[in-house]
Amino acid sequence: MKCVRQLPVIEKLADEFSGRVTFIKVDSIDDASVLEAFDAGSYPAYLVFRDGVEVDRLSLNFAPWYLEERIRGMLEDALATN
Repeated sequence: MKCVRQLPVIEKLADEFSGRVTFIKVDSIDDASVLEAFDAGSYPAYLVFRDGVEVDRLSLNFAPWYLEERIRGMLEDALATN
């Protein structure tokens, strides 16, 4: 249930980065094989990929203000990388 509380932050960032970043939500129960493939045993887990390569990761629950700030920074860094 804790993941649901973080959803508004993720939706806000998805709108903010629309057209530049693709957000994918994976259900930890229905898509357990995906979590295993990316070694995302802790959830929620936020993985950032650039050109198919993982460039950053954040796991566990955080306060919404911190989550938004941290993920925004992760995305901006990934977009700035050449």
